[in-house]
Amino acid sequence: MAGRKRNISSKIYDYNFTQLFKKASHPREKIRFLVFSLIQEGKSNSYIAKLIKINRHSISNWINIFNKEGIIGLKEKGGRGNKPKLKVSEEDAFRKSVLELQEKKPGGRIIGLDILKMIEEKFNVKYSLNSVYNALHRVNLVWISGRSKHPKADFEAQKSFKKTSKK
Repeated sequence: MAGRKRNISSKIYDYNFTQLFKKASHPREKIRFLVFSLIQEGKSNSYIAKLIKINRHSISNWINIFNKEGIIGLKEKGGRGNKPKLKVSEEDAFRKSVLELQEKKPGGRIIGLDILKMIEEKFNVKYSLNSVYNALHRVNLVWISGRSKHPKADFEAQKSFKKTSKK
């Protein structure tokens, strides 16, 4: 029993979808390339949908996208999820500001709330505390440290004590 006739461009035979499937790193891209590889073999949309456990309407949508945009339409596009509120151009200034804030602190270390306030004042951006730590990660600042330094600590005395103490 034959299904509906596919309305697919002849450009489908210009590509080796099996090879593209093997090289693709994104899972959704891999599925699309696998589907098109099976289409090249002459398999029906219903058969492919059952085999790969996806909706057959998804296959029809991908075919329409391929007809309009070509192979580029099957590639994974960015755009999912919230984007960072600090622009990439501001990340260097953000990193310097965080390090400067730590240097200015008389004792101990700064915490996420300190950085949150600084971002709101200096960059005029509203962040959640979790987003602050994500921003720190993006600029390669890890906020895990050992013991904090007391403002009245005498580092020279500590060094001399270490040299003269018995091990």
